[in-house]
This record gives sequence, structure tokens and C-alpha cells, in this order.
Amino acid sequence: MFIPIQLLERFQNLLDLKWSNKLMYSWINHNSLYILIFIFPLISTIFIYFYVSKNKFILLSSFLFLTLFFILFKVFFQPQTTDDITQIELSEIINNESDVIVEFFSPNCMGCVLSEKAVNEFREKYSKKYKFIKLNISDDRYSELVLNNLVTITPTFIYYKNGEMKEKYVGMLNDSEKLLEKFTQK
Repeated sequence: MFIPIQLLERFQNLLDLKWSNKLMYSWINHNSLYILIFIFPLISTIFIYFYVSKNKFILLSSFLFLTLFFILFKVFFQPQTTDDITQIELSEIINNESDVIVEFFSPNCMGCVLSEKAVNEFREKYSKKYKFIKLNISDDRYSELVLNNLVTITPTFIYYKNGEMKEKYVGMLNDSEKLLEKFTQK
């Protein structure tokens, strides 16, 4: 079968475009907190300029206040650090424990920061039933696990039962019971 080279090149460009869109989306997801720190104060200041006041003092002070607020938010409400385990230890835990939940997070992800309370509640309530592991996707030690499980959005929670992936929950978590419902329905 003969396929014209131009058709193959167009197809390759289409694949590259889809890949770059996914890459951009995942970059935005993983760095949403940084984006919020710089973009939200700027947009708010522009809004104030057009709809509230053109006074330079008010504009500058509102911009500085909002920027400082989000920087402090980033500093004080960052998700907890990664559980410090090697790839080999992680594989052993997943394969040897009966019920394991792995959370993939990014320290610069707004959804991860907002999910922190529900995640901590879940860990406290169900620590006897589930082994809970928290991994930073930016850590190169876990890149193979991130790629194998197709983790592109954070936070992502994966439930392993006896070494086999059973369920995946992707997105912000408001309630710890939501995670339990998702993982006990199967």
C-alpha cells in the first residue's frame, strides 16, 4: 500500500499538535497556583481600572495586596511533601499490601492545595484499611509510575488492590467520603 509522504507529514503534524495541547494543559494544571499568583492580580487591577477607579494609588495598592495575598497563600498552604520512598519500596508496597491508594500531586497545583484537607481526613479515618502514599509528580524517581498510569492531571488518586490497579479518581477532592465511595463501588 502506498501512502503519499505529504499525507504522512500532515498526520505527524496533527499528532504533534495533540501532544503539544496535552502538554500545555498538563503544564497549566500542574502550575495553576503560579498562574493564579500572577494573572489574577493583573486581571483584577485591570477590572478596577475600568470599573472602579483610575487612581494610580488604588491600582498599585490593589495589585500589590492581591499579589502578596496569593504568594502567602502559596507559601502557607502548599500540599505536604512526598512520602520519601524509593521506586523499589513503592513497588513492594503496591504488590504486597492489600489496599493501597497513591495520590499524585504537584506542589504548584491549586486543586492539590484545596484537596489537602479532605486528603488528610481520609488518611486519618481510613489508615487502618488503606495504605496511603503521596507522590510528587515532579520527582524524577516516580516518573515511570506517572507515565505507566497516564497521570496528566493533579491531583490523581489510584487505588491498588493486591498489586493491581482497580480504580482511578482524577480531580480536586472536596470530601473524603467521595474518594471512599469511588474506591468501594467495585
